[in-house]
Amino acid sequence: MVLWVGNFKSPLFYIPIFLGLIFSLFFLFFQNTQANILQTSVSVHICGNDIVEADEFCDDGTDNGTYAYNAANRFCNMDCTGWAPYCGDGIVQSLYGEDCDDGNNVSGDGCDAVCKVEEAPPPPGGGLYVPPEVPTKVILKGKAYPDSRIHILKDGKEVTPTKANSQADFKGEITDLTAGVYTFSLWAEDKDGIKSITYSLTFRVIANAITTVSGIFLPPTIGLDKSTLRKGENLNIFGQAVPEVQIDVHILSLEIIERVWADEIGVWLLSFDTQPLEEGSHSTKARFQINAQEKSGFGKALAFYIGEIMVPPEEVCLRADFNKDGRVNLVDFSIFLCWWEKDNSQYDLNQNGTVDLPDLSILLCCWTG
Repeated sequence: MVLWVGNFKSPLFYIPIFLGLIFSLFFLFFQNTQANILQTSVSVHICGNDIVEADEFCDDGTDNGTYAYNAANRFCNMDCTGWAPYCGDGIVQSLYGEDCDDGNNVSGDGCDAVCKVEEAPPPPGGGLYVPPEVPTKVILKGKAYPDSRIHILKDGKEVTPTKANSQADFKGEITDLTAGVYTFSLWAEDKDGIKSITYSLTFRVIANAITTVSGIFLPPTIGLDKSTLRKGENLNIFGQAVPEVQIDVHILSLEIIERVWADEIGVWLLSFDTQPLEEGSHSTKARFQINAQEKSGFGKALAFYIGEIMVPPEEVCLRADFNKDGRVNLVDFSIFLCWWEKDNSQYDLNQNGTVDLPDLSILLCCWTG
């Protein structure tokens, strides 16, 4: 072993220096760790101590999940980073203790200022408040004919009628109902006593509710000035509808469509030239149109005959008296209709093999009333 003490070359000289260096490094590491621990402890905050600390947006003093209203009627959320939903925002937040929230944060309207349900005020004179019960009712609204009487039937039985105004608008109310499925029917007569078709609809009525059906349009009434005429004669087709609407008149045999306008009281008239029609049986029907979206269905179809009018001989009229009472009247007409479009020689007055419109023309020519 070599010992260099005098000139600092002895290894023993470096031992204290080495130990001192190790101790210094340890001391610096310990100090840095302490500083980090101190820094970490300073950044910790407690949500719920009613103190807005570092990194906290709010702190209302609650215990991290036990919510209560603060002075602004708002909650600070669980981690104190912002406002939670509050009373008066219109959203029921049961998690935050709300029973109701009508969005106005005002008492006296059923939901008080802290979003708790309020009891209804007692009625005048005391006693318990009972809210009014909604009636079970059906309202039918639509258009018919100006100033016409609207007949309303419930399951085939007529109920309280109503009346259309001068513009043909009507509104009928049916009360005293229970829940269930009903069929409601409507019909009316125009100013000349011509009856409309019966308009029917079936639906379920809900208890304690008002069921409204609108857009009910009774089709135009329709009449003919004659049922038998020669080819080329004009046939007057007429009726009544909603005032000042377009009337579409269909001649079914050739799919001819003629258009006329109803006047200020809904009366309409079409003088139709029958020249384009072949001899034989034809029919016509009509509907009205307010606009492209609002139009009625078709009313009843009426038949007419184009051909030579022949006065039936006496023996034919004798045959037209089907019940043999000496008269040709409604009784015979009723019997005749029972065999309509059937092959029965007894009622086939022109013997063409079918009870049809020409036979009806003969019956009318023999009419005595």
